[in-house]
Amino acid sequence: MLYAPRPVSSSPSSLVLSEGQTLGRYELLTPIGRGGMAIVWAARLRGTHGFSKTVALKTMLPALSSDPRFEAMFLGEAQIAARIKHPNVCEVFDLGEERGIVYLVMDAVDGESLAQLAALAREHGRRIPSGVVARLLAQAARGLHAAHVLKTEAGEPCGVVHRDVSPQNILVTCDGLVKVVDFGVARPAERSGTNHTASGVIKGKVAYLSPEQIDGGPIDGRVDVFALGIVLHELLCGERPFDGETDLAIILAIASADPAPEIPESAAIPLALRGITRRALAKDPAERYPSMRELATALEAYAASTADGEDEVAAFVSAVLGARRAERRGELRAAAHTADERSRERGLIAETAVTLPDVHRPATAGRRRAATAIAIAAATAGFVALALRASPTASRSVTSDAPPSTTASSAALQPASPLASASPLAPASPLAPAAAVPAMARAGAPSMARAGTSPAPSVSASAASSVVRAKKGPLEGWD
Repeated sequence: MLYAPRPVSSSPSSLVLSEGQTLGRYELLTPIGRGGMAIVWAARLRGTHGFSKTVALKTMLPALSSDPRFEAMFLGEAQIAARIKHPNVCEVFDLGEERGIVYLVMDAVDGESLAQLAALAREHGRRIPSGVVARLLAQAARGLHAAHVLKTEAGEPCGVVHRDVSPQNILVTCDGLVKVVDFGVARPAERSGTNHTASGVIKGKVAYLSPEQIDGGPIDGRVDVFALGIVLHELLCGERPFDGETDLAIILAIASADPAPEIPESAAIPLALRGITRRALAKDPAERYPSMRELATALEAYAASTADGEDEVAAFVSAVLGARRAERRGELRAAAHTADERSRERGLIAETAVTLPDVHRPATAGRRRAATAIAIAAATAGFVALALRASPTASRSVTSDAPPSTTASSAALQPASPLASASPLAPASPLAPAAAVPAMARAGAPSMARAGTSPAPSVSASAASSVVRAKKGPLEGWD
């Protein structure tokens, strides 16, 4: 199913969007376009590792968000454009809804509309060369043909018709690449179940309507061929073929049986291009180009006969849009800089929002671990000291009856005895008074002297005292 309308909320959001707000993953930077149904924003998609991408984000105007008909057209545009894969159609790659606001995300085109290009060229006293016009509109025709031949998932033709082809909906990049946009009033056969416009309903800009749209008859891709013929006539001679003081006058001129006006002789347009324009503007659909592909082929053949190649097209467009391009890029850079400043301010506020328990928790845990270690060491040392004092053989660990060599060997192993390993920590135990260590040292000293050996350093009073200080040093201040 190409399009399926969704239920519309009975209480739509009244939120008015502004710079700095976000919709889904996208941060709004600055508005870049506004139409009768929607507003387009330059937005930024930010990811990990510094990834950033500028996109065009389109939302409905708040005044229309409660109208199910406009929402259906908005969603229909997303469904259609997302399925058209062609370099001359602006791709829609995301559709979302947040806080009651439906939005679609498109490629950001670094350029301007064909209408703006023509206006800026006139400001510089220039007219778009006929070869450049032919190449630009040939690209638009290729993109529209891709929409016309779009198929459903089952392989059936969708019957998509743009119905709003105009210079405003044809974008041109500074490299001369054309992108067709705004399928908001496009009609696939699946959506309406019929091939004609509803009675009394005219969709599209009045100046670019076809006779069959006005009459309410069956429509197909040749409706867009007629509209692109109007654009071709307008770009070549500076005025539309059907014009009037009111919309009604324009509609009557299009619907009349009279053929479309010819391009004035003063426009100095080659005969071949005049013939292409005349056929595209035929009032009878059967006399027009049968498809956009045939119109594109005719325009490309004419462009090949001129000196305006692809490089010349890019050079002309860049020269006309260069100043506007620099201005637009400056606006985007300024908007991005403002957004970065807002992000930094939010980051600083987040960094200072730390509660006191979070700050003191590591220190408290460290004090507890240190106190536990001291208690365990003290208890162990006290237990060993008491056990040695109660043992009747402690003072006989070295005797004068042993041979000198044996006694020396026993003295050499003395540091590994339980007394040597436990005595440095004995003073820290509440069960072993500090006087116990000197007493034990004095008890052991005579026997070692009689054997001709010096006391073991690990059981001397001075060594024990130095070890105790070394053990306490790192823990000083931990009460």
